[in-house]
Amino acid sequence: MAEKEKFNLTDINHAIVFGAGHGIGLAIVAELLQENPKVKVFATYNNKAKADDLLSLAVDFPVRLEVKHLDPICEKSLGNFSKELKEDSTNIDLIISSIGFLGHEDIKPEKSLNDINKDTLLKYFAVNSISSVLIGKYFHRLFPKKTLSCFASVSAKVGSIEDNRMGGWYGYRSSKSAQNMLMKNMALEFSRNKLDIITLSIHPGTTITELSKPYISNTKYKLHSPSDTAKNILNVISNQTIEDTGSFLSWDGSQIPW
Repeated sequence: MAEKEKFNLTDINHAIVFGAGHGIGLAIVAELLQENPKVKVFATYNNKAKADDLLSLAVDFPVRLEVKHLDPICEKSLGNFSKELKEDSTNIDLIISSIGFLGHEDIKPEKSLNDINKDTLLKYFAVNSISSVLIGKYFHRLFPKKTLSCFASVSAKVGSIEDNRMGGWYGYRSSKSAQNMLMKNMALEFSRNKLDIITLSIHPGTTITELSKPYISNTKYKLHSPSDTAKNILNVISNQTIEDTGSFLSWDGSQIPW
């Protein structure tokens, strides 16, 4: 039996990285530019105050990197960007969403039911869950119809219901579970429509970023730099076939239970 075609990062011409202003998303952009000399990357950011390094990278790669300020949960913003690419006849081979929210100075992950707040829960779901399915809605038509492509969303192992042994972090955990379900739904729809889009949820591992720093001082897990995490995520993507669509994978390529 012939070996199934694997997604090949060296063959791609256009990629979009959503949530590329800093952290893992920024590292993925840098890695793509470094490893594939022909790829053009569209990189989006939401908070300009945190996007200095991305904007500097765009100066270094004026032809191959196009930076876009975009609100990932605003349908008008997403629709306009998608329309721009469609009008330019740009086919997208790879989309990676690195959009995520864990907390900030006013919002901390909940330790108990007493910490639950409706508005905070809505924010978790808007950023972590809904952004991925909105990206799918507005950008799936930009994937080529006759070649293999990939839509990967950076998820989190704590979104695994089966793996949950500690509880807590109600908003973050449940919004990541919802993100995984939405990605699975899209994978099934793409398959029914005979679209060769490998759709993946990927746990990046415990990565040292501004988002994670307040919570990793006592972690027992291996710590990764953003650069190493970017390499790991791209390596996982490049080893998948269309039969792997709808998978929930860890940074080392292993399966994570739903």
